[in-house]
Amino acid sequence: MKPPASRFQNLAQALRDRTATVAGEPAALGSPGATHRPAAALGAMAEGLRERIGRLEAELARASTTNAALEEQLARTRGLAERAGASEEEFLFLDPGLIRDPLPHDRLPGAFEGPEFEALLADIRANGQNDAITVRVAGEGGFEIAAGRRRLEACRQLGLQVLSRVRPLDDAAMLRVQFSENERREDISALERARWFAQVRARLDLQSREIAAQFGLDPSTLSLYLRLSRFPEEIIRRLKEPRRLAMLRARRVMEAVEADEAVLPRILSALDAQMQDAGGDRGLIDGEEQIALLMRAAEGRGPAASGRAALPERRHIVHKGQRLGTLTRNGGQWVFRFATALPDETVQSLIDRLPELMAREPSPKS
Repeated sequence: MKPPASRFQNLAQALRDRTATVAGEPAALGSPGATHRPAAALGAMAEGLRERIGRLEAELARASTTNAALEEQLARTRGLAERAGASEEEFLFLDPGLIRDPLPHDRLPGAFEGPEFEALLADIRANGQNDAITVRVAGEGGFEIAAGRRRLEACRQLGLQVLSRVRPLDDAAMLRVQFSENERREDISALERARWFAQVRARLDLQSREIAAQFGLDPSTLSLYLRLSRFPEEIIRRLKEPRRLAMLRARRVMEAVEADEAVLPRILSALDAQMQDAGGDRGLIDGEEQIALLMRAAEGRGPAASGRAALPERRHIVHKGQRLGTLTRNGGQWVFRFATALPDETVQSLIDRLPELMAREPSPKS
């Protein structure tokens, strides 16, 4: 005798039934229904752990030859079910298109790109998704995410269903789950926290001291986060790695910008000059050096104080898309290291031209 189906298995079945109905209906060319018809026709909008194990076992039984990919997927799914234990029924594989994200944003622009995100994509592509995202049921056939946005986006880009733990969460619990995951993140920045708390305050319509108490913060710390939530967007967009900007540094920039209206244009000019020196290639900019440049420009140190862009401590010299070398400030000296890809003859030719270039420079004033 089969055990009774859980409420989440019933939910998965209802999603497949609804999908099958949609798949059987004609869809106008270019309509939303037409876009998702292939997935709908497969009835693969949602699937429980036990259901996936059963399906994979059946596919392997029907296979005429050894199928290593199916065997690996089956072993991985069995492992997930074993780790889930008594909570197994709460886990579903969901189509990412079923999941909405109405909560306050806890990521800065660029969170779903760059080396770290590419590494996550590669890991899920090679090894599957081992950590479930957390969602709740929201309306008929839909879900809302509480935690796991990068995993959700990675599965969306890879065209995979996302392993999800479906939990009965009210609005306050959704925020607590999101906050709890952020506390465990190693890369969360002061600016991301600040933006999140500002949106939470607007959503909950509570006094700051009440929000601080809910999330276990000192009221003065929350006040600082709320102030940082007004950090200029123009600066954030120009930073290669805005998460490198720690709270105290961000606070110093904010104080400088608020004290003098000339500071923000000076900062933007310095950052734009650095990008121009890199030939417009953000990848050639060192994130930590860019933050150091930001601080010098904000505090009026160096050439930026006179209205000129501050000189960076390191510059990547690029010509027609080819990197020639790197100029670095070392104490009182400038050191230039030629790119290893340059032929020896090119390096010697550039060195031979230095006297000619120096002859064109005006003599320094005494």
